[in-house]
Amino acid sequence: MRIVTWNCNMTFRKKYEKILPYNPDLLIVPECEHPGKFTDDFYSNVLWIGDNKNKGLGVFSFNDIEIPLHESYYEKYKYVLPIKIANLKNV
Repeated sequence: MRIVTWNCNMTFRKKYEKILPYNPDLLIVPECEHPGKFTDDFYSNVLWIGDNKNKGLGVFSFNDIEIPLHESYYEKYKYVLPIKIANLKNV
């Protein structure tokens, strides 16, 4: 499994193509805008948290990997996003 992180410094929708050549299975993006602003579905699944729609924490999966939110998620910890990783048969 290839895990990549990149602080994109906002406007990720304009920059995401720069990170795709690294072929991530899981991509963690601090300072990521809300995925509702994206026009392309370049990922399989996404989780996002944040108070500011322009600058949150995004976790993207590829290759049909599922990333459901872990039951330990606690909303008071604003930028802690525990996930489960499922469906690894393609990785």
